[in-house]
Amino acid sequence: MQEELLQIFKEEISEQARDEGRQYSLPIVMYLSVIAILMGAKNPMDISRWINANGKRKEIKRLLGIEFIRLPKKSRLYSFFEIVDKIELERAFRRWIRTFIEIPKQAVVGVDGKVIRGSVTANDDAVSILSMVLTESKLIVAHKEINNKSNEIPALQKLVGELDESFSYGFDAMNTQKNSKKNSKG
Repeated sequence: MQEELLQIFKEEISEQARDEGRQYSLPIVMYLSVIAILMGAKNPMDISRWINANGKRKEIKRLLGIEFIRLPKKSRLYSFFEIVDKIELERAFRRWIRTFIEIPKQAVVGVDGKVIRGSVTANDDAVSILSMVLTESKLIVAHKEINNKSNEIPALQKLVGELDESFSYGFDAMNTQKNSKKNSKG
C-alpha cells in the first residue's frame, strides 16, 4: 500500500524543538511547504502566503489529522528551512518516490551535477547539486549537495554509498578520475 507523504515525514524528519517548547511541528510545516510548491509556490514568500491562506481550511486540517494547527509566519518559516535536517528530508523523499514506482534490479541511472540557478547570494556561493535520474522513466530518485570547495566526485561517492548496489551508473568523464583532490575547485 502506498505510504502517505505526511506519515513518511513524521517518521523520517525529527522535531528540532523540545516537546514542551514546541509551537510547530517541523514535519507538518515541511509537508505544507511541499503542497504549496506543488500548488505553484516558487519561493519561501509564496510558500508562506499559501500556508497562511490555506492552512486553517477544514480540508487541510482533516488531511493532517489535526483539529488545531498553529501556522508559522514568514520569518519563522525561513528558520524551518534552515534547521530541517536535509539528509532526513532527502531520505523521506527517496522513500516517498519508491511508493510510486518500482525500481528494477540493475536499473540504469544517469548522474550529473548542476548549479542551482539563483542560489548565489552576497554571502554564499552558488549551490551545486548532484542528481541521480532513472534513465527509463526520467525520474530523479536522489540528490546530493556538492560541497562548494569540491566537485562531483566526492558527492557521487557518498551518494553511491547511501544507495544499494542494484543500480548501473552512467556519468560524465569527470567521475572516472581516481584522485578527486587534484580536481577540486579550491
